[in-house]
Amino acid sequence: MTADDALATWQAAETFRSRGQLPEAGAAYTRLAAHADWQAPARLRLAQLALARGDLREGVAQALLARDADESDPVVLEAIVELLCQVGELEAALSLAQSPALANAPDPAVQMGVGQRLQDQSFPAEARFFLKRARALGGDSPGLHYQLGLSALYAGDHDEANTAFEACLARQPLHAAAHRQLAKLRRATPEANHVARLRAAIASVPADYPDAPPLHYALFKELDDLGDTEAAWAALEAGMQSRRRQVSFDPAQEQAVFDRLMLVDGQGANTQAQEGPAPVFILGQPRSGTTLLERILAGADDVADAGELRDFGFQVRWCANTMGRPGPDLALLEAAEKIDPAELGQRYLGHTQWQARGKRLYTDKLPANFLWLGHIARALPQARFLHLVRDPMDVGFSNLKELFADAYPHSYDQVEMAGHLRRYQALMAHWHAAFPGRILDVAYDALVTDPEATARRVLDFLGLPAQAGLADIAGRQGAVATASAVQLREPVHRRFVGQWRRYERHLQPLQDALGAGSGPAGAG
Repeated sequence: MTADDALATWQAAETFRSRGQLPEAGAAYTRLAAHADWQAPARLRLAQLALARGDLREGVAQALLARDADESDPVVLEAIVELLCQVGELEAALSLAQSPALANAPDPAVQMGVGQRLQDQSFPAEARFFLKRARALGGDSPGLHYQLGLSALYAGDHDEANTAFEACLARQPLHAAAHRQLAKLRRATPEANHVARLRAAIASVPADYPDAPPLHYALFKELDDLGDTEAAWAALEAGMQSRRRQVSFDPAQEQAVFDRLMLVDGQGANTQAQEGPAPVFILGQPRSGTTLLERILAGADDVADAGELRDFGFQVRWCANTMGRPGPDLALLEAAEKIDPAELGQRYLGHTQWQARGKRLYTDKLPANFLWLGHIARALPQARFLHLVRDPMDVGFSNLKELFADAYPHSYDQVEMAGHLRRYQALMAHWHAAFPGRILDVAYDALVTDPEATARRVLDFLGLPAQAGLADIAGRQGAVATASAVQLREPVHRRFVGQWRRYERHLQPLQDALGAGSGPAGAG
């Protein structure tokens, strides 16, 4: 095929794709994939077509072939990085992102695109390189300054984060996410706060403004810091109601998923542990202390902190060849019953052991992995589980006052939050019964009251020797890319124990729905 023929074939394939003639487009892209100069874009398109028809395995295979092609066009390479992230091939995405063709790309938009992809996948240190390159190349958009602020926040540079978020607002005064991050960055005081600016921003937008929720949550945070609990609650309630109208959540559907999970047990589990570093899953409810525990364990000589990995859900879907979000749904759980646990475990380890950085153990700190605990235990006999247990009113309120990006849709209504917590408690009790000895409950109150003793107990459970000084987290290096990024730069404290009592009158619906007899959230 000559160069002219190849170009004509590409143009024909693109026309077929735009018209919805996907078999014809696929045939043309397949012919192009044999041409050295067109391998990468052709494989990229073949991967996209496979995903569009629901063939995840073929999509992953084509994405990896696109990664391996000889390609120097930064725009094509950025698209491949995005695709690899989409299908859960994060090690491949990170490796490609760090190739000279992308690292030295002269286009600030490409640099920002790669940086944002890596930041979204919890690689904040690597993302920061690209974002700073984008700025050095002349990038000056509100979005770039916002991403720079996030990368500085995750790195612990709060002054730089403040400067970047303010630069974002100077270019886009109603950038709600920047307002939200500035509120979280520091404790508001009567002398230094953004209350007037936030109120003005809220007053300037209609009630159904899509980005209204972050503004209300930011105002709540600052008024809460200032001790104005009545005004703070009014702001939080407005934010929750606004966000609840935007998300889709069906308690009955969640109950059906939990009921299906309660059927999972240890029968037919994989019993052959694979060699190499072993994962330690830190899980539970969000805002229950999972990040704090990981931060403490990161000081241990034999433990690497890998952060919030989404790999297990990705690999369940690969094994089932089923498209969708990483979390479980009824269709995926039905398909998962036919999965070979050994293959699933091998896939997971193959995609995560590189994060151990030469250490014996590595943490996977995605709180929602409590849903997958049974499948993880069946697939990975060497895995251990650290389950954070926190007072249900404290963890419920902490979830209600946190605005999550695209997860936890039950957390914007008190009764729905309580229903989720009750289902979660029942599921954790089932996991304890089905996999005895595999799960260690770690009480949040004990973790913040006596972190050294709690750390010794955790290390003993993991088969590691005691190690002093693990609770000294304030000066510990390393990025923290979670909602707790600010708190994890402080010494361990008890400030959030019993925090809900300041709003006890307003939280009566949560308390009533939980029931007077409910114990610590998730206790088995």
